[in-house]
Amino acid sequence: MLCEQMLYKFKAFDPNEHFVVAPEALIRFYEKDFGGPVVASWMTKRDRLEEIEDFSEYLSGLYASFVAQLPPDCVKLILAFSQGGTTSFRWLHARAVEVDYLIPYACWIPEDIPLSHGKTDLSKVNLLFTYGTEDQFLTEKRIAMVNAVIAQNNLTVTTLPYKGDHRVSKEQLQNIFEHYIKK
Repeated sequence: MLCEQMLYKFKAFDPNEHFVVAPEALIRFYEKDFGGPVVASWMTKRDRLEEIEDFSEYLSGLYASFVAQLPPDCVKLILAFSQGGTTSFRWLHARAVEVDYLIPYACWIPEDIPLSHGKTDLSKVNLLFTYGTEDQFLTEKRIAMVNAVIAQNNLTVTTLPYKGDHRVSKEQLQNIFEHYIKK
């Protein structure tokens, strides 16, 4: 998802109450062959560890620059869609980040890192996992695997499925912010 596509999902949110930053993945390419829409990716299997280090450094710098400008009592939230959700877990494992909420949205939770022993203490972060029940990538089998990763890492996660596919739903965002985010 490109940054402008994510920002569009927050168009109905009050900008005096919600300050939204949408970092875009560092790798861009054409969706099909040498044409069509441009899409972005956080990581590929090639030079994977270097890419994790690169995006962790990028996200940490970006986050620090904006957090420094916010009031100290501001609720800090990371909402990360699809591959961005997996990326956010890897980032929080690699770096200590002060955050109140993590909303991994329609994503895979990485099973190859000990999430309960990362640099960010996820036991102190409100984790809200949401996904569409008609998501073609998150089948019942995949959700069972995600739940196994959650259990294996002793994470406390509120799971919020809703009727929808592999897209960010503006209605689900409103629901989450109205009913689950404490100010």
